[in-house]
Amino acid sequence: MKIKFISLLLVAISMLQADEITLKQLEQWPKSYSRDFFIWRYLDQNISAKSADKAFYLINSVNWSLLHRYAKKTKKPRFKMADKCHFLKPKDLPAKDPSCSAIAITPYKFSKLSSSKQSELIKQLKNFPNIVKWMRVMASNDPFLTLIEADSDTFFKIYNQCGRVWRNKFLNHPLPQKLIDQLATRKEFAQTIKLIVTDNNMIDAQKSLFKVDSKKLNHQSTFFLAMNAINFGRINQAKKYLESAYKKAYYRFDLDKTLFWLAQVDPKGKHLDELLKSFDINIYTLYARELKKLPLPKVVTPDFKKSGCDFNISNPFEWIPVLRQIKNYSSDKLTKLAKKFSCDETEGHYSFLMERAARYRTEYFPMPYKNAYKDLPKNDQALILALARQESRFIPSSISTSYALGMMQIMPFLVKSLAKELKEPFDLDKMFDPIINISYAKQHLKFLKRSLYHPLFIAYAYNGGIGFTKRLLKKRGLFKKGKFEPWLSMELVYYDESRRYGKKVLANYIVYKNLLGEPIDVVSSVESLTKPDRTDRFRASK
Repeated sequence: MKIKFISLLLVAISMLQADEITLKQLEQWPKSYSRDFFIWRYLDQNISAKSADKAFYLINSVNWSLLHRYAKKTKKPRFKMADKCHFLKPKDLPAKDPSCSAIAITPYKFSKLSSSKQSELIKQLKNFPNIVKWMRVMASNDPFLTLIEADSDTFFKIYNQCGRVWRNKFLNHPLPQKLIDQLATRKEFAQTIKLIVTDNNMIDAQKSLFKVDSKKLNHQSTFFLAMNAINFGRINQAKKYLESAYKKAYYRFDLDKTLFWLAQVDPKGKHLDELLKSFDINIYTLYARELKKLPLPKVVTPDFKKSGCDFNISNPFEWIPVLRQIKNYSSDKLTKLAKKFSCDETEGHYSFLMERAARYRTEYFPMPYKNAYKDLPKNDQALILALARQESRFIPSSISTSYALGMMQIMPFLVKSLAKELKEPFDLDKMFDPIINISYAKQHLKFLKRSLYHPLFIAYAYNGGIGFTKRLLKKRGLFKKGKFEPWLSMELVYYDESRRYGKKVLANYIVYKNLLGEPIDVVSSVESLTKPDRTDRFRASK
């Protein structure tokens, strides 16, 4: 077993050093998202259709990025057609082949067509009754009235996929209570609730959510209903939803989030005291400690002087066996294993294992690879560390499901752009070197900081993109002065990942600022979010 493992590592290392990836190398790698990334790269090389077919069937998780590259290499017509048709734009519809139109069309694309094109498409797809059914609803004289009379599948297909512009124009009406009761039993209703509550233009629809029975809803949907009630000043209703959301919460972060809001709507309760009992360090617990004039919780920051642990930090396939190995490890076994990573270049790996050994009751805030950012002001150092802790837990060989790379999780298209800016060769393998990866992140942050000055907004942009953040600040009516602001706005960010990510990074930032000797308080940091001149260029007065 040990010989086989060493063999895998040698193959992996040789592949990373090679100019081109080979099929043999791919076949010897363990099934994983990391291997998928290298398959994605392999499919971009000058290979035969037969080789592409073999590589495709090694994939762990298929996505459109892989399918797109595979379609260019294979001789299988179904894949080529699916790829070509999937990426058709509204202006290309209807396609010549009805089957192609059927693959391409979505409620969002349909909303972009003229009435004549819509009619043409409905006629063309007469042999696809399930598609025609929802298209007829959208093309009707009164889409909303037609939609609320449709079956639940059709309702969710349209409401959840039509796009914000069309939804605002045609669907901003109160939903009948009978329909709500029917929809609330379906899991798709969670997306409907989010789309309504997080859209400042859906006021009439928002008002119809006050009486939603939350019994069958998950934590986040119930929490959104509470935020919706707060937004309309219905505090008693919000409290009921929050109490329900608390019972449904699984993660400590969500429990703390709910306790924080219970303390806001019921200040005479004991919710803040309960929040202080949490073992998790997050923006809510930091705020509670500050209100009670308590110091920041103790954290561990390893500072190993030794180097040269027998571990290749830049090899994506060396960390994977460790992750699989520790799934059922006891705390003692995890602690013993962590000692093998007691080196300066593996402080992230050590911290990851020790947090798991402590069952996340002790939090680690490492600061590895200092040479890569020690030239920066403390604000920027804290920001890089805060982002890295959330992005990869300081694991240099990390590869995400979307192929974001390295410690700072930089997407391949961005690597290419940044390499050009830095006048360096485009080399994705270099992203597994933490020093180089951080240098690319520093370059990207320079760009983001031209428009964004607050760590929360920079975090939104780092995760969701600068365009997303600009739309969020200019078109969603968020982060303005008002009761419960800016906390309420932080809960109404419409992109799920960025909403949670931003709060996590902000908490990390506050802790790292303290560790770097420049402590900041939570209240002033959060309250500045409603002051555009201090936070972003997009809303700042000219």
